[in-house]
Amino acid sequence: MEWKHVCDLMWLRERQKYLTASDVKSLVPFTKTGRVRKVTDLDRLKLLAKKQVELTEEDCWSYGAAARGHLLEPYAIDALNDWFIDRGATRQMFFHWDDELISLPNRELAFSPDALDIPQLHEDGAMPTMMAEVKCYSPDRHIATAYTKRDEIEERWQIATAMALLDTIERAYLVLFNPSMMKNRLFVIEYDRQSLKSEIATVIKVELDWTLFKMSRPILPYTTERGDEGLDESDIIDELERARRMNPV
Repeated sequence: MEWKHVCDLMWLRERQKYLTASDVKSLVPFTKTGRVRKVTDLDRLKLLAKKQVELTEEDCWSYGAAARGHLLEPYAIDALNDWFIDRGATRQMFFHWDDELISLPNRELAFSPDALDIPQLHEDGAMPTMMAEVKCYSPDRHIATAYTKRDEIEERWQIATAMALLDTIERAYLVLFNPSMMKNRLFVIEYDRQSLKSEIATVIKVELDWTLFKMSRPILPYTTERGDEGLDESDIIDELERARRMNPV
């Protein structure tokens, strides 16, 4: 099967306004191996540059492993709910969420949940108390992640970002799902706020530093006046395509 998926463009553009988990990970003052590293304003400028790119429909498409992982998410949530039922649950524990950004006024953080303990289309003002983060990795990474110490799993930062934003989330589950495996296709790793106390504090510090950076960053040198920056890329592409139609090779 050729795996391909398209997400919502407005959701993708909305994410640019906030610090999401992948952004936070790039600004955390630790390497993957836990070594301390210095985060500078240059690192923040690089992130800011990525957030200033004009996204188009082409950016919404994913292929291969990335698309597969997204399309398998609802099946992973079904497997998670079955896992809970096998352990005595009498109701549906999690609901799949897709292309939805959760943010709060006056906060820089935001996250897009894979699943929460409330439905995506709810109108009663309920707040989530549990979340699930789904990863549908290749067989080798699936097993390797499952056998990593819980406090060293890199994906915990995504959970910590959500908990740093919503203090109602008390418990989270990292769901590793690979349906191609004959056995060990599902791993469920549990976290609570206490187990991620240090990570949550780090995320909040990253958010504060980002806020201060945006408030005080200097004007970039050699900046052109507004209107003197030339055509944007979409206009250039349109012009090139018009020229190609007029002069076909």
